[in-house]
Amino acid sequence: MGLFDRRACPGRGRGTDPIVAFWQWWADDGEDLLTTATRAGDFEAYVDEMTRRVRAIARGLEWETRTGVDAEHTLCVSSGGDAALRPVAERWYRASPPSSWRWEFLPARSARPDMLDSTITYRGRTFDLSRTRVHAAVAPKGDGLIVSVHNPGFTGQWDDEHGLCVLLLEWLLGEDDVERWVRRVDCIADDVVDSIPASDLPARVTDLARTLPDPGWLLMQGTLGTGDPVLVRVLRPLRWIDHPRFDLHTALRVPFDADGQGLPRPSALGALDELEDALVRGLGRRGMLVAAETSRGIRTFHFYSDSEDQNGRDVLDAAARERRPVTARHVLDPGWKKVQDFA
Repeated sequence: MGLFDRRACPGRGRGTDPIVAFWQWWADDGEDLLTTATRAGDFEAYVDEMTRRVRAIARGLEWETRTGVDAEHTLCVSSGGDAALRPVAERWYRASPPSSWRWEFLPARSARPDMLDSTITYRGRTFDLSRTRVHAAVAPKGDGLIVSVHNPGFTGQWDDEHGLCVLLLEWLLGEDDVERWVRRVDCIADDVVDSIPASDLPARVTDLARTLPDPGWLLMQGTLGTGDPVLVRVLRPLRWIDHPRFDLHTALRVPFDADGQGLPRPSALGALDELEDALVRGLGRRGMLVAAETSRGIRTFHFYSDSEDQNGRDVLDAAARERRPVTARHVLDPGWKKVQDFA
């Protein structure tokens, strides 16, 4: 089966789907085990068992329990910032039972700004987090921030301190919003003049979000290295984290009747538009079109869908079979790297 052999997918093994197995164990024993042990503060009673169960889904996944918001406890299974694992965490979450008064579930760490009022020991060193300050500069593209983090306890030991910086930002913003808004994280041992208290960073992110245009399509034009014109229509914002299940990139290449510049003749435009509408309707909520690239007699539609949803992929494959020489090429791409040139 090649690329789409389920055994090659993260979290897949022989036999029972490990996500299904996890939730079956939860229903049979796991919920009672964690509830009893958590209430008693007896973490050793479940750490090894939970770690084994989560690793069976995919190595690299992280998990934690904390006090709940709408339930007594929260169980979070996180990708730890790894784009390749974020879809797996999302599938784990979507397969979860409804929240109860005892447990609620999360596929990414939520914000915990109260942690910034504490003193913690991290890798053998003690840090007063209340003294943390940040410098937040708008990134060149204007859609995110470059954040420099300072704490008086920092000494420039990058390997140790960078991990704490990322953890601090996750406590301030939540794991997904760090991916959504932070383009780079720097640790600085010396504070800078225009830094702000770390607790003000969420407001800075909110202010940035207000300056961005409403989501929509942007039309760009340029010239290839060969001198041929190229037109690109792209969805903005182009953020994979907003659609974490959609980890499969499909490039659907559609030849058309071209003029002397390699662009569609008026007679070809209607057919291209009709095909696009049919594909978008056929996919529905199973996937999404994020860009269309037109040059040298080819329009390439860039779609993303769930790699474990064969039905979504079938819509695009059927279009290629029925409209030869249209071709569809599928590649696992959880971080949407295939379209980053359009971002």
